[in-house]
Amino acid sequence: MAITTSESEKHVEEFLETIASRKRCEWCGDDQKSIGPRSSLCQVCKTWKRRERRALQRQNASNNDLQANLYAQYEIEFARFCGEEGQIKAWQGPVSALDLEWELQSVAERFLGERLFGSATSYFAQFSPDQRRLLMYIFQRMTKAWLRHHRRDFARDAAFKKLFPTPNRPGRVA
Repeated sequence: MAITTSESEKHVEEFLETIASRKRCEWCGDDQKSIGPRSSLCQVCKTWKRRERRALQRQNASNNDLQANLYAQYEIEFARFCGEEGQIKAWQGPVSALDLEWELQSVAERFLGERLFGSATSYFAQFSPDQRRLLMYIFQRMTKAWLRHHRRDFARDAAFKKLFPTPNRPGRVA
C-alpha cells in the first residue's frame, strides 16, 4: 500500500513529466544549465568537447613530449567523464525499492564515508512508483554533483594509468 493521496500523486506525476520534458545536456545530463537552440550541449561541455578535439589532434601529432601527452590524455579523460555523467538516468524508468536502497547506500558512502542505512527496502516499498522515481531523481542529482566535483581527480588518475600502466607481477592482483 502506497503512502499517498490522489492529489499528491497527481503533483508528483506532473513534476516528473516536467523533469522528463526539460532540455538536457547530452553529455553531463544537467537540465539546469542553459543549452542553446542549435546545440545539445551546455557551455561547459562544449568547451570540453573542443578541448578533447584539440587534445586528440595534439596526441595524433605524436610528439614525444611526455608532459604534453599527459595533459592531452587528461583532457580526453575529463571529456569522457563529462559524457558518462549524462548516462545516469535510471529515474526515467521504473524504479524498484531495491534500486532506491542501493542508490541511498551509494550516496551515503560518497558524502558521509559510511554505511548509515541497513535494509531500507521495506521502507521504499511503501512509496508509489512515481514517488520512487522522484526519489531516484533526487539521489542521482546528488550523485552527479558529487561526480562533477571529483571529475578532475578521476581524469588525472585515468590519464596516469593510461600513460604509465602498472605492470602485472606474478602473485599480485592489479
